[in-house]
Amino acid sequence: MPLKTAQAIHRRHGIAEDTDWELYEWIEEHPNLSIYELAKSINWSHGKVYSSVKRLTNDGLVTVENAIRNGRSVSIVTYKKWQEFFTTEELDEMRQPGYFDEIEEIIERSRQMRIS
Repeated sequence: MPLKTAQAIHRRHGIAEDTDWELYEWIEEHPNLSIYELAKSINWSHGKVYSSVKRLTNDGLVTVENAIRNGRSVSIVTYKKWQEFFTTEELDEMRQPGYFDEIEEIIERSRQMRIS
């Protein structure tokens, strides 16, 4: 594969990842919208939203369910809550006192570095 082609593909993947993340955050804030409603609310084309939803579905971050609204078939998009990515045992472990202490320390150090 020619170098310019490989670079173009790499840039395209980066743009798609940014698009997908932006849409995922929108879906999180506006749950249970159809693909059409998402496109209208975020002012993107139906195709752009559809492609992004398809990638997010393949990555396991959202689910799409068919429903009937106003007599029409629509695809409703919902995000998976972070708890769904962990087992019951992992969630129980996270509830233990002190589990997040190290993470909180890392975040605090990061904040301090940005301030200074």
